[in-house]
Amino acid sequence: MPEYNVEAYLLGLKILIGVFVFLFGTVFGSFLNVLIYRLPLGLNFAKGSSFCPKCKHPLKWYDLFPLFSWIFLGGKCRYCKAKISPIYPVVESLNAVLWVLAYVFLCNAELSLALLGYCVASSALIVVFFIDWKHQIIPDSMWVTVLVGGVLVYIQQLLDHGFVWQELVSRVVGFFLVSALLLILDLVYKGGMGGGDIKLMAAAGFLLGWRNVLVALMFGAVIGVLYLGVTKSLKKSEMKKQVPFGPHLATGIVLSLYFADPLLNWYIGLWS
Repeated sequence: MPEYNVEAYLLGLKILIGVFVFLFGTVFGSFLNVLIYRLPLGLNFAKGSSFCPKCKHPLKWYDLFPLFSWIFLGGKCRYCKAKISPIYPVVESLNAVLWVLAYVFLCNAELSLALLGYCVASSALIVVFFIDWKHQIIPDSMWVTVLVGGVLVYIQQLLDHGFVWQELVSRVVGFFLVSALLLILDLVYKGGMGGGDIKLMAAAGFLLGWRNVLVALMFGAVIGVLYLGVTKSLKKSEMKKQVPFGPHLATGIVLSLYFADPLLNWYIGLWS
């Protein structure tokens, strides 16, 4: 009988699962494109087949393979030859990558409710990024989805470690901490912050906890400042346009998932 290396077998199994996570991520990313297009227009995303935004021709099943259809069609509609935005494969790829990162780094390459929560939250943040960037709105369904992701992560924590009151307090305080700060800024500056931003950071606070949501806000603010710095060469008329904060906050939340704890541990270590 041949001897099997158990560790190598488990590693191979985890890699195989990671491949499936990536593939499912691209498929779900295709659905995110539907949300990004239809939600701002008030269209029903649950009914009706996919169609070309230009010619409105219904798309066949072989037009809808994530990533591959866009590549094989040369970035053009099969029917009207209009260019298909590269945002479609970008969203599909980005969602797949974030799912794999969550699987590997946040869940130690294990399938769990926490992985589902992180994937759901990451996907919602992608939708927030692109919708707010173009339309300057954050659909309520998306911040609620981020909150649901946080609840799933917390349930997994309960299953693994039982009830730890500090963990619950951290998440509840996180829910109100940054969102209350943004609400105060909105009241002081009379519309300086959008209601969607406030609700998004409340949901992120429950997902991340109070310490890490502060880091997420810091990341978002730094990214926003860098963005304005890069675009400072634009004409003044263009710079006067309202700059949505949601995309920067969404990016900050994602970065905080992976870098907040190492960053805080490094900072605390400087003083210990």
